[in-house]
Amino acid sequence: MAKQGLTLEQKQTQRLALEQQRLLGLVLEKSDAEMAEFIDNKVNEIQALEKKNDENDEYDAGNERDNERDNERAPADEVNAETNGDDDTMAWYRYFANNRSRDDEYYAPTAVSEKTLQEYLADQLGELELDETQQMIARAIVGNIEDNGYLHRSTSEIADDVTFNDGFVIDAKQVEDMLAIVQTLDPPGIAARDLRECMLLQLRRKPQNEDVKTAITMVDKYFDELGAMRFDSLARKMGVSSDRLQEVFKHQIRRGLNPYPGNAFGSRSYITQQVTPDFDVELDEDNNRLVVTLRNNIPALQISESYTLMNKRYKEGTPLSVKETKEKKQILDAYQRASMFIEVLKQRQETLFNTMSAIVQCQQDYFMSGDERDLKPLGQQLIADMIGKDVSVVSRAISNKYVQLPWGVKSLKSFFSEDINGASRHVVYDDLKKLVDAEDKAHPLSDDALCERLKAMGYKLERRTVAKYRDALDIPSSTVRRKMER
Repeated sequence: MAKQGLTLEQKQTQRLALEQQRLLGLVLEKSDAEMAEFIDNKVNEIQALEKKNDENDEYDAGNERDNERDNERAPADEVNAETNGDDDTMAWYRYFANNRSRDDEYYAPTAVSEKTLQEYLADQLGELELDETQQMIARAIVGNIEDNGYLHRSTSEIADDVTFNDGFVIDAKQVEDMLAIVQTLDPPGIAARDLRECMLLQLRRKPQNEDVKTAITMVDKYFDELGAMRFDSLARKMGVSSDRLQEVFKHQIRRGLNPYPGNAFGSRSYITQQVTPDFDVELDEDNNRLVVTLRNNIPALQISESYTLMNKRYKEGTPLSVKETKEKKQILDAYQRASMFIEVLKQRQETLFNTMSAIVQCQQDYFMSGDERDLKPLGQQLIADMIGKDVSVVSRAISNKYVQLPWGVKSLKSFFSEDINGASRHVVYDDLKKLVDAEDKAHPLSDDALCERLKAMGYKLERRTVAKYRDALDIPSSTVRRKMER
């Protein structure tokens, strides 16, 4: 009997650990505005959980003062965020996340009146008949779609996220199958991995006629020639006149397709005034140190006094009435769920703070200067290694998170970039823009020419990559730039 009881207890502990891990993954990726609603729902759902109010603050005044002193010491004693290198510009941090007092300044999010792309897609998903696993996968896909409508994370990475954070063991094939469903949602072209796929998704949604079929062939089989506007070459390969191909291009592609299907919606990063930063990074000029602060945006929660007393009584084995015996399981369960949620919020704040601290350590030069050319190549795996977490945790921690800097508000995702021959994407962007700015406007540089110039500067890039970077900078093709000068 003892063995059976031990087995049941182990299973319950494992279940709670998985639930806590799933809940942590869920709250990590939420913005402060989303967290406010989520916390309200949890307070209504879990009877033992309540927000601290002024009366609670007075009741716990002594504890609050002690906790605030602990928070001031957190960098040295708890967070261990000091650098170990020779440069001491990041020697300490401030961390005001675990507790609130009546004197705290509350940073209320500014509401965005427009519906975001992600909200629009979520509404459509709610109308589909999906099982629980499909819903998990679909939400993960939608959560990774960028504001312009593209999906740049691989299906295997998304599969890892769902498996790690939601407790559903899935593979890339299941994500690929669900992606095909997401790509049928509006607006057409959504969740494409690149421009070619975006165009094909839109063309295949159009009423099919000869012109649309011709446009599909141009994009599907001759994308490079189309990008270079080589209509004579296309005409020979397709057996169609050059004039007709140019008409198809003009009406079915240039005027008929949207290369950025998400841009019609409110952006998650809309404008600086409509984003509540999660962090502040400031330079303490007296000590030449960078100071990271996690803003105190989340209200403090506590377990109600009545549930605390009842839980203590039940655990002490005090004789119970018949009614209390029936209520015992319900009381203990509510107390346990409330405790777990408070712990998850604490873990969220610690993970966010540690992630931001690691980013500042890696991008120290940028945070000192404000010059984007000082941003170094940085991958999420490095940050994950530094904070001792899985890379999927970092991915969620930086999602929809912003930092207030002396020169403006920046998305945490903007500090990450692939390594391009020792330089970050930001540096390549800057050099590419300089090449276009300095070109002969009557004879603008083609993507091939830009590619050669960048290679001469030490960047080993393919022409297609250069075209992608040019699009990201909203620089038109050389053909369009030439026509703009006429």
